[in-house]
Amino acid sequence: MNSREDVQIFRKLPVDGALIELEQGSGEPYFCTPEGAEIIGWLNGIHFILLPEEDAVYCVEPEMEEGSFVLPVGRDFREFLSYLLYCKCTSPLAQIAGLEEAQFRALLRENSEQVWPDCGAFLQKRDRVLELLAETFHIQPLDPFQAVKAQQAAFDPETLHFSEEYYEVLGLVPPWQTAAAESCGNDRACCPAEVCLVEYEQEA
Repeated sequence: MNSREDVQIFRKLPVDGALIELEQGSGEPYFCTPEGAEIIGWLNGIHFILLPEEDAVYCVEPEMEEGSFVLPVGRDFREFLSYLLYCKCTSPLAQIAGLEEAQFRALLRENSEQVWPDCGAFLQKRDRVLELLAETFHIQPLDPFQAVKAQQAAFDPETLHFSEEYYEVLGLVPPWQTAAAESCGNDRACCPAEVCLVEYEQEA
């Protein structure tokens, strides 16, 4: 079964995504959300997605920097859920990219030691959700750190496709304009006006 089929099963479960930081909703994509992405769930502005024709799950983190806005956090949806079972929620997964292993372990310990009024009821509900996910998808908790670090190290962000807004926000020249300019060379007559303008500004 592929990730999209598993996601459809997940969406039909009686699960409160807020308990595991994977909330459902109709939030608008961010400037750094790749084109064609299917949003699985949200953790505030952070969101988890599937890309077209892929099973891997990616984390979109708008607070990161260019080249690391979008990073893999599981080879497929079940693996992602296995990591979620281990972490109890998605925030440690979202932070792996910026953490050393000792920091990651400390974060998990800190999360497990947190207490607040009525936390017992919350944790019982969360644990029931995690048990339901384990039973539904026949998965066990998996330590994500080494595997996700390896996936992220091997990932090439150049394969991602973004909207024009992405390049406008970051002040970058879109690759399709760069390609058009390179194909024209110095022959401005063949260039679209906007490409020639970019070339002129760069030369200036």
